[in-house]
Amino acid sequence: MEQEIKVFLFGLDKAGKTSLVKYLKEENVDENQSPTREFDVIKLAIENQNFFIWDAPGQVKYREQWERGVLESDLLIFVLDTADIERYDEAKMELDIILNNSDTRGVPIIVCFHKIDLEAAKENLNEAFKVLDLRDIKERKVNWLKTSVISEEGIEDLEAMIYFSLILIETQMNLDSVQKKYNDLEWEESNIFINYCIYLYRVL
Repeated sequence: MEQEIKVFLFGLDKAGKTSLVKYLKEENVDENQSPTREFDVIKLAIENQNFFIWDAPGQVKYREQWERGVLESDLLIFVLDTADIERYDEAKMELDIILNNSDTRGVPIIVCFHKIDLEAAKENLNEAFKVLDLRDIKERKVNWLKTSVISEEGIEDLEAMIYFSLILIETQMNLDSVQKKYNDLEWEESNIFINYCIYLYRVL
């Protein structure tokens, strides 16, 4: 029986989570996308492997459901509306709540700096890095990328990250030899290892 791989997709309301996962699946943008009000489980096939994306509702009144929805997740994906600098602190708070949940201990995370096609997002990117402070996240693998369903930036890379993050877990590869190098990298270079995985994904 094929293993069911669960991916918990979360972030604030209007961050673009549903549009992002639907673009990964259908490669089109729904301009009339309505707000998500309950968990929507979307099956995404990558390289003959099915990933079950739990798209979490982002509105405040629904966030209490996240604690239940995140249970038994294999991968976390956090989506930030990088253009909305006024909500960075709120986003950081909600991110920390999930990361501090004992049920997510050790679960890898991908952070999407989303809507990067917008000028405000490009201008605010450094501030977004500063507020989220991903370097301070311990005891789990952390990867990040810039994404947009309008310009398609980062879409293929996100797909590759999802695939390889789970392959590393499933096969329990011995990464000790590369982990020290990975940990010693400067912040700007910290995605070198995952970029190598993306390269392998593209040429296999």
